[in-house]
Amino acid sequence: MASGSEIDQLLRALKDWQKAVNQLTKKKVPLPAAEAQLAQAQQAVLAHLADEAIADKIDKLIYQAIADCQSAEAVRETLIKDGASLITIELKTVHPLSVSQHELEQLIERFLTTPDHDQPLISSDEVQSAFQQLSAAIAQAYPATQPLSRKPKKRRRRDLAMGTLQTALGVGLLAGNTQMEPTVAGASYILGGNALLAALANLVGRLPTTQVSVD
Repeated sequence: MASGSEIDQLLRALKDWQKAVNQLTKKKVPLPAAEAQLAQAQQAVLAHLADEAIADKIDKLIYQAIADCQSAEAVRETLIKDGASLITIELKTVHPLSVSQHELEQLIERFLTTPDHDQPLISSDEVQSAFQQLSAAIAQAYPATQPLSRKPKKRRRRDLAMGTLQTALGVGLLAGNTQMEPTVAGASYILGGNALLAALANLVGRLPTTQVSVD
């Protein structure tokens, strides 16, 4: 069984991955160095997700959430009526990821205003695949913004920043809430899973496959 420390290590690896993505926007950091740092950070996250104990915990959360039949609409209603309570709980569960309340609120706002799914992901393999595809897409997209003029570049990088947040928090909510009560974990499954699907739709254009490599 994955311990709390192992889950925390995954969340810290996601934090390092976010930092590595941010390096792609720094003019003072040579692009090859930033890309190498991001590739290393991506592999670290994938290694944690491939860990059997962590994968089993994520699968258990997903299967329980699906069995409980909690709908995305019910989660939306909870967020509208008492979002502050859920935000407080979620910030604690993903604490090693070091996300701010504002960032989580951004994720929730996007969830409330975009299409969603009651069963966004059905296995830990799909979580791994989604992360791998998104990390690769983000790594390619940031350098491609360099030739753009100011306004299109700003718009595209805003989309990429949201996709990066959705990726990190999507995985983080699923992993961090493996240690929570099923009622909370179910909401986290829907919120985190839909964050990953939204990022895939915007940045990759397809749903996750299960072909994952950590080599």
